[in-house]
Amino acid sequence: MSTRTPIAKMGKTINAAEIEFRVGRSVYKVEVPARTRCCFLSGGTNGGRWVVDDLSFLNPNSAVYHDADHYGIPIQDTNVTEDARRT
Repeated sequence: MSTRTPIAKMGKTINAAEIEFRVGRSVYKVEVPARTRCCFLSGGTNGGRWVVDDLSFLNPNSAVYHDADHYGIPIQDTNVTEDARRT
């Protein structure tokens, strides 16, 4: 069983953004709305990354939802405003 990466901090997207992300051979393009909840996952080779935490804009029965939930939709740190509260 895999272990989820710990969340270091929370934030929200500043602007809507079209994001392309890849999982294996699958390539997805999604429109992430402004003010979408994100989390910063610490660790990894780059020290961490922002990913979408609230996937409510995706169809929960889709492959893109499954892959986004398991692997994360990356968000540029310049498009995230940190939230002092843990949401």
